[in-house]
Amino acid sequence: MMEDHGGGVVQEHGCGDMDAPAVLLDEMRWNAIVATLPPLVRARALNGVGTRSFLEGVLWVAVTQQPWGRLPRACGPWHSVYVRFTRWTHEGIWDVVIASLESHPDVADALRRLVSAYRNSNHPASSARRAEQRPQPL
Repeated sequence: MMEDHGGGVVQEHGCGDMDAPAVLLDEMRWNAIVATLPPLVRARALNGVGTRSFLEGVLWVAVTQQPWGRLPRACGPWHSVYVRFTRWTHEGIWDVVIASLESHPDVADALRRLVSAYRNSNHPASSARRAEQRPQPL
């Protein structure tokens, strides 16, 4: 089944499951994202399918607001997707991805909320201030 939700294609197969449809990137969104990626990430994205599947997995979590552990297997191992998501957050890549999706607020807003929630979390890797709280070696 396929539906159009505000310019985005939502499908109940691929990286989704029966209970929570996934946002699969149509060519227009995919090309907009790829054009803004840093050069090395862009080269990997254009030469393989892993980046697109990863992005669709992150969008699945952002749009459905499901925990990472419930990510459908078709999107890849949830922990690998999560770790890559955190790396992209720290490298500022999500900021350019969100900017490239501004003409698609349904996805951009969900992704912005997910990135913001991670940055505001108390997860040790999410905040530089946590590093300041570590005891210093003698």
